[in-house]
Amino acid sequence: MPRPGAALLLCLLLPSLPEPSAAESPLQLPTPQNVTIYSYNYQNLLTWAPVKVDNGSVLYTVQYNTLACNCWEEINCTNITKTECSFTDPDIKSFWTITLRVRAELGQVKSDWVETNKFVADQNTTIGPPVIVNVDSTSDSLFLNFLHTVKEDTLQYLVRYWENSTNKQHETKWTKNTRIGLLNLKQLTVYCFQIRAKVRVFDDNIGPLSETNCHKTAASGAMRAGFVVVIFVAATVTVVILAIVCFLFIQKFHQVVKYWFQPPFKIPPHIEEYLKDPEMPALEELQNDCAEEDPWDSLSVVSNAEGSQALVRDTLNTNVHSNSRSTESEKT
Repeated sequence: MPRPGAALLLCLLLPSLPEPSAAESPLQLPTPQNVTIYSYNYQNLLTWAPVKVDNGSVLYTVQYNTLACNCWEEINCTNITKTECSFTDPDIKSFWTITLRVRAELGQVKSDWVETNKFVADQNTTIGPPVIVNVDSTSDSLFLNFLHTVKEDTLQYLVRYWENSTNKQHETKWTKNTRIGLLNLKQLTVYCFQIRAKVRVFDDNIGPLSETNCHKTAASGAMRAGFVVVIFVAATVTVVILAIVCFLFIQKFHQVVKYWFQPPFKIPPHIEEYLKDPEMPALEELQNDCAEEDPWDSLSVVSNAEGSQALVRDTLNTNVHSNSRSTESEKT
C-alpha cells in the first residue's frame, strides 16, 4: 500500500511533466499541404498534396463555412480518396464569402484541419473570354456575334481592335450585348480584335483577352459596280485581242488551216483500181450502158384545141423523121 506522502508527491509532479507534441503523437496524421483554390468561369476546385503513410489508404474530408453562419458544413467531399474537391454547388452562392478546410483521416487517426483564405466566386473566379460565333462585315463596319459559357446577368464585354497594318488600338465600351459593332472602318481592310469579359461587382473582376482574330471589311456598292465594269471591259478587250490574233494567224497560215479544214480529194477505190489496170472491162460496160439509153426525150404541151392538133402533128412528124434516121444509120 503506497504511502500517503508518496501519492501526494506523484500528483504534484504529474502536471509539471511535458506533454507530447501533436507531431510526435502516434495518433496524429500530417496535415495536407499546398491547399489551393482554382476557379475558372465559376467552376470551383480545391486541391492539395497527398498525405503519405506507410500502410493504409488516407481519406480526406472538406468542409466550408460562411460569414453569415459561423458553422462548418459538409459538401460532397467526405471520406474521399482524391486530392481534390469540386465545390461548385448551387447552394453556395457566387457572392458569398466562404472559407474551406480539409483534413486527412486514416481509420481513427486524423490530422488537423487546414483552412483556406476567404473566397468569393464573383471576385476570385477567372472569367474566360467569350467564343466568337460569326462576324458580319459591311463596307465600313464589322459586327461580332459571340456567346459565353457563363450565364450571369452581371457579365459585360469589351472589344479591343486595330487595323492589321498598324499598331494603333481602339476599345469599345463595356456592354451586356453579345453583338458588338466596330464602326467607321475602312473598306476592304483587315482588322484584328480581341474580346474580354468581366463580372460587374463592387470590385470588377476583369478576365483575360481572347486570342486575336482578324476579318476583312466588305466593298461598297460603288466599288462593286466599278469592279463589274472593269471585269466587263477586260473581258471585252480580251475577246477582241483573241479575235485579232486568230485572224492574223489564219492569214499567215492560210494553207495550213485550209489543209486542216479541207483535206485533199480522194479518188474512189473502183476508179483508182481502173487507173492502175486500164484493161479492165468496167469502163466499156459503162460506155455500152450509156449508148443503149434513148438519146432524146419527148415534150408535150397542152393548149387550146388548134394548138393541140398542131402539136400532135409536129410530134408525129418528129417521131417519123427520127425513125427514118435510125433506119438509115442501121443500114449503113
